Amino acid sequence: MANRKRSLKLHLIVILSILLMIACSTPGMAVVKGTYLYNLSSFTGTIPYEEVRIFYDRVTNEIYVSNRGERSVRIFNENGMEIFNFGDDENLGSIIDGQVEKDGNILLLTYVMEENGPKYLITRCNFRGDPKATIEIKNLPKEFSDISPNRLILRGEKIYLADPNKMKVVVTDINGVFKDGYDLPAILELKEQQRADSGIGGFSVDQEGNMFFTIPVFFRAYKLTPDRQLTDFGRKGSGPGRFSVISGIVSDDEGYIYVADKLRCVVMIFDKNFTFQNEFGYRGRKPGSLIVPSNLEIDAKGRLYVTQMRKRGISVFKITYK
Repeated sequence: MANRKRSLKLHLIVILSILLMIACSTPGMAVVKGTYLYNLSSFTGTIPYEEVRIFYDRVTNEIYVSNRGERSVRIFNENGMEIFNFGDDENLGSIIDGQVEKDGNILLLTYVMEENGPKYLITRCNFRGDPKATIEIKNLPKEFSDISPNRLILRGEKIYLADPNKMKVVVTDINGVFKDGYDLPAILELKEQQRADSGIGGFSVDQEGNMFFTIPVFFRAYKLTPDRQLTDFGRKGSGPGRFSVISGIVSDDEGYIYVADKLRCVVMIFDKNFTFQNEFGYRGRKPGSLIVPSNLEIDAKGRLYVTQMRKRGISVFKITYK
C-alpha cells in the first residue's frame, strides 16, 4: 500500500512538472511586462492630451509632444514633468510631428497653406525651438509627388515621411532630397478597392531601418525591411494577443514589438519572431487603465508612452524583462 502511494505521488509530481513546463512555454506567459508609472504632467497636474505625436531625445531622454490643435511642442524631463514649450512662432506654420538630431537640434514636420493646398516642409530648429533653416522635400518622383505626410522619423542620416491615407512612405537624406519610396499597397499587392478601403493605423521605424505598420481593417501588423522583405502577423479576435481595432506600433532595442488596440484598450507585446508574449492595460479610468490607446513611443530606457482619447493624457509604462 505504501509503495502504491509513493508511486502515485511520484506520478503526480511528474505530471505537475510537465504541466509547469508547458505553461512556461505558452505564449502569454513570458515575463516581459509593462508597469504603469505616471502621466505626463505640468505643475497644475496631468495634461489632458488626446491623440498627439510623441518623440524623444536619445541623448537627454527628454520627451517631446507635438499637439496639432495647439500648434505647439512641449518638452518633458525623465520624470514626466514639463520643463519647456515652444511653437508660438507663426513662421513655423502648423506643426505635425518632429524628431531630435544628435546635436540637439529639432526637426519639425510642418505645413503652410498655399493656393494649391498645403505645402509640407521640414523645419530645423535649435534646442529652444527657434527656426534655423527650412528643408524642402525635393526630387520626388511623380508617383510620390502627392504625398501628404503626418509622420516624420529620423534614423541616422535618413528621414522617413509617411502618408497613412495613401499608404506611401518617402525616404530622404538629411537635406530633404529623395532617396527611396515605398508604395505599400503595391508591395502588399492590394486590389484597387482594398487600397481605397484601407489605411495605416500606426507607423514606426526601428534603429536598423525596419518599418512597422498596422492596417486596422485587415487586423494585421507588418514588418518591412529596407530591402522590401515583408512579414505580417496578428489574428482577429477579442482575447489576449488578438487584434480588434489596432493602431500604434513600435519596437524597442530588445526587439520586442508593441501594438495598441483601441477597442480592447490594451497594449500587446510580441517578440522578434511575432509570438505573443503579454499585454497590459484595461478599459477604465484608474491609474494604469487606458481609454482608446492610439500612438506609441518607447525611449532608450524602456519607458513606453501611450496616447489616449477622452482627455486621458499620455500614460507612461516601464517595460521590464526577466
